Amino acid sequence: MPENWDDRAAFCLVCGASLEVREKYGAPRKCCTACDYVMFRSPACAAAVVVVRRRDVLLVRRGIEPYRGQWGLPGGFQDYWESAEEAAVREVREEAGIEVRLRRLLGVAYTTDDPRKRVNVVIYLGTPIAHDLRPGDDAVEARFFSIDHLPQPIAFANSRALLDGLREDFPTGDLR
Repeated sequence: MPENWDDRAAFCLVCGASLEVREKYGAPRKCCTACDYVMFRSPACAAAVVVVRRRDVLLVRRGIEPYRGQWGLPGGFQDYWESAEEAAVREVREEAGIEVRLRRLLGVAYTTDDPRKRVNVVIYLGTPIAHDLRPGDDAVEARFFSIDHLPQPIAFANSRALLDGLREDFPTGDLR
């Protein structure tokens, strides 16, 4: 098991007793030494948006770790009370200061290069409703770049693969 936030858990969330690793339901899992609690490691849920304007893609420069200073798609963790669509729209608003219209689902990616946690990222294609970019939240810069001339480095392997795929799938013309 790779080290991440879940690996640091040492005490039961229910009763506070210590946790120990046991074989449970076919895998090693942290189990409470005093009650029936079993800690199931689950990937987090996140959402991101490929915001396009003709052949331009919106990227934000990350202001936080992991990958501080690198460029990435606006996106982030989904809150418990919101849908993936709501999270996607909120993240673009928080990180780039604009409202977007989600056009369609592009895919779901399993992220293994985030040291905090494994993540299932729901990725949408979107178009801006407003064009007044202003970075906020955990982004220090927000800009549109031609899909043919993206800045480097791009954070997260799945984002790099997705952007490379868009460039290959749409060698000329509009990305929408």
